[in-house]
Amino acid sequence: MRTVKWGVLGCSNFAKTRAIPAMQIAEGVELTGIASRSLEKAQGFAKEFGFKKAYGSYEEMLADPEIEAVYNPLPNGMHPEWARKCAEAGKHSIVEKPFAAHASELEPVIAAAKSHKVKLMEAFMWRFHPMNLRARQLVREGAIGELRFFRSSFTFNLERATNIRLDSQLAGGGIMDVGCYCISQARYFFEAEPLRAFCRANFDPEYKVDTLAQGVLEFEKGQASFDAGFDLPFRCEYEIVGSKGRILCPISMLPPETPELVIEMENGQRTVETFKPVNQWTLEFEHLSKCIVDGTAPDYGMDDALYQQKAIDA
Repeated sequence: MRTVKWGVLGCSNFAKTRAIPAMQIAEGVELTGIASRSLEKAQGFAKEFGFKKAYGSYEEMLADPEIEAVYNPLPNGMHPEWARKCAEAGKHSIVEKPFAAHASELEPVIAAAKSHKVKLMEAFMWRFHPMNLRARQLVREGAIGELRFFRSSFTFNLERATNIRLDSQLAGGGIMDVGCYCISQARYFFEAEPLRAFCRANFDPEYKVDTLAQGVLEFEKGQASFDAGFDLPFRCEYEIVGSKGRILCPISMLPPETPELVIEMENGQRTVETFKPVNQWTLEFEHLSKCIVDGTAPDYGMDDALYQQKAIDA
């Protein structure tokens, strides 16, 4: 497969520690350009990671005809604007989650992507991990009976300091930062959209964002509940409950080297499945690169991002 020439918008810490190292080892990905509002910073990233080009503005990179696809890890509130600009420049893109602050912000992005015939995908990397694909396969096969309930948690303690996660103007808050993962997982395993949603949250009096939230999503065939935020120790798990048993995943979004699924049946039978080490971010970039080369639709495209945002809005 030929390589796709990728650019990265911004020099965020997440891009530095997670995404760009994953891109370096991804088949079909060529690190071509890195853009920052500081040319010096972009040049530093280019030297460190092997990008061919560094740009002193985002616009300069989007104007480069050599760039085919863009990774957008900008702060949440900036995702829609730059996703739209990428599309208008004819660039495919992976946009970090959440895609927008409100579903209405996605309408011009989707219109631009359709008009310029580019592919867009929201960056829920966990969906490409073999462990989660296997869990969904087990649900589909009826291994635990009929799916009736899904529970998930994604929490960690966040220091009270200047941080984009605590910036209400940049779509910060626990639901946006980590709760969105729990919502996407519920949609993923039910393979449906929620009919109703309920949530209660604690809001920080200084930063005006939610710091701990509990949510309930009602689906046609069952319910999902989750808790997410910045006021509890690190927890990153899910439980899928069917009419005859359940599947437990102790660490789901950031799995260890050899992650496990635990399948427990009503009759007392217990099975543990172990998975080989993979880089789920690498799998994500490989997927969209292959779609670009083959001219095929990504597994999770614009419609998925829109439904996800509508669920967050609710």
